[in-house]
Amino acid sequence: MTRWFRRRRADQAVEAQRRTVRDDAARARQTRQHLLTGQEGLVASIEDLLFRHDPIGINFDHNTDEYRPEAETITLRLPEAATEHDLRRIIHEEFVRWFGASIAGPAEGYDSIAREIWQIWRVHR
Repeated sequence: MTRWFRRRRADQAVEAQRRTVRDDAARARQTRQHLLTGQEGLVASIEDLLFRHDPIGINFDHNTDEYRPEAETITLRLPEAATEHDLRRIIHEEFVRWFGASIAGPAEGYDSIAREIWQIWRVHR
């Protein structure tokens, strides 16, 4: 009986942690969307570009919104970029944050993405 009770408490703790993570993610998504009001077109352009370049290999042709969170966080940080090199660093940092360093790979792998986003950003500002 004691093992069952401990296991049940552990399961409840895991479920509570999942709810907390899910709630935190929902709040973060709402905050991003609020901060990006009026920039939806810019986010969509960056999202399309990321989907086309597919830097981490998740483009399966039907999941076109897979890069939306990354596009949103990159868009929020665009004002930090004074140069294309700054932008590449930001993009790489965001992919490391979302996926980890081993999946994101080296910063140099984001050169062409940074170049294209830089052009979009220059036109948008």
